[in-house]
Amino acid sequence: MRIDICCIGNRFNMYRNLIALLYHSLVDAGHDVSVSQNRVATDAVSLVLPPMAFRVPELVDELAGRRRRYLVVGVETFDGFSHGRAPDAADDLDPFRRFFGEATAVLCLFRQDLQPYRAVTSRPLYLRYGVHPALDEIPDAADRPVDVAFFGDVDRYPARVRTIERLRQAGLTVDVLANATNAPHELVRNARLARAKVDLNLAHAEHASPQRVVYLANNRRCCVSNAVSDPDGYLQAAYPSPDETALIEACRSIVADGSWRARGEAAYERVRDWAMPGIVAAALDAAFDGGASVGGRVG
Repeated sequence: MRIDICCIGNRFNMYRNLIALLYHSLVDAGHDVSVSQNRVATDAVSLVLPPMAFRVPELVDELAGRRRRYLVVGVETFDGFSHGRAPDAADDLDPFRRFFGEATAVLCLFRQDLQPYRAVTSRPLYLRYGVHPALDEIPDAADRPVDVAFFGDVDRYPARVRTIERLRQAGLTVDVLANATNAPHELVRNARLARAKVDLNLAHAEHASPQRVVYLANNRRCCVSNAVSDPDGYLQAAYPSPDETALIEACRSIVADGSWRARGEAAYERVRDWAMPGIVAAALDAAFDGGASVGGRVG
């Protein structure tokens, strides 16, 4: 099948990781795959992300006008944008319903999204975020002079600012690649991450997102995370701490005892069965032939 992964907006840190994961997995599944940014391929089934792309009226008109199949990738949670909270009050309700209603399927990274999406699409499907050998791309550096690394937006989230400052006050060296939407190329990002012993996941929402923790586990990295709701089991890829004080102590002790490499290997072992080629192949089968949610066991 000819498939185009269509990213509307910036292809920043998290979207880049997911796009690469989908690309390599779809190629392994035997598809002819391309990636487009802010344009729709005319000769392919489109996988469109993020869901907020419905706010681009030209995109909605283009997808509807050509009458070709497209799927939406639910890279963000349904309640992460205003329609999840008050869909009937939205000014752009018509393009919202049109965008999702005419999609062949919506592939949801979160099980909690299946029910709300049923109000606007006939086929919401669960797509577990998985792993792929091609995403094992962070160098395994022998020299790691940095204690803790974090990539993602910081200034807009006071809790992240506070945690990072407390880590530094505890005597740890912390490298922060802030401003995720204007992040450096992934080669630069990954070269800096390779210098760190421990990676940090600071969820800013009330749910666990896979796009940092599973990616890092794919790279056999030791990721310490704050604890949030995790019905999908994504935090199996990390080492969650119940509160900020415990998180700081976890980082300090792992750096001190040198267990970060063994912990990274253990994290990979916990997610290695989430092989993305099989997951995405099953998702497409369910989307085009009918079927239930896919993505494997929730642990």
